[in-house]
Amino acid sequence: MSVGCEHTITVYLNVVNMAATMNPAALDNPANANLRRYCETRYVPERMPPLAMPDAVVQPYLSLGTHPDLVARLWDELQSRLPVDCRVIFYGTPALIHPATGVVFGFAGGSHTYALRLPEAEVTEAIRAGATRIAHYSGKQPHLDLDDIGPDWVFCRWLPNEEAWCLAAFEHAGQA
Repeated sequence: MSVGCEHTITVYLNVVNMAATMNPAALDNPANANLRRYCETRYVPERMPPLAMPDAVVQPYLSLGTHPDLVARLWDELQSRLPVDCRVIFYGTPALIHPATGVVFGFAGGSHTYALRLPEAEVTEAIRAGATRIAHYSGKQPHLDLDDIGPDWVFCRWLPNEEAWCLAAFEHAGQA
């Protein structure tokens, strides 16, 4: 077998494996529309497809424009209680997507931002515990107001109940 054929087979197998775990409906899901608009402002289509698995990108913890601690928090710590692996890259952004519905329920970006899409009761609990809905950045960066993305999103801050909230976010996204 020539080298070109081996590469083609490897790429094909990777695409088959990605299709088995990733729901392409996430790209056009109306529940993701506002987050998609936000992510598209940072997305570089030449680097990767709009929806990709972490293993499809070289060094995903270091190469997505998101601090590696935030990527690890979202992909490793928060999702640890979920029944399935929900880690994806959504328009160049580390995210968690429900595999059945394609609804994004978590994302991380930059140096300080990671957020979860929560049911109403958990939004209230998270805000009481110290989560916020507006991220203020230093310098000339504009702030990010989650009202622009949706009313069910909160910015997390390594708060004690975040793993439980992530599970609630997963279950909530599964009902969409």
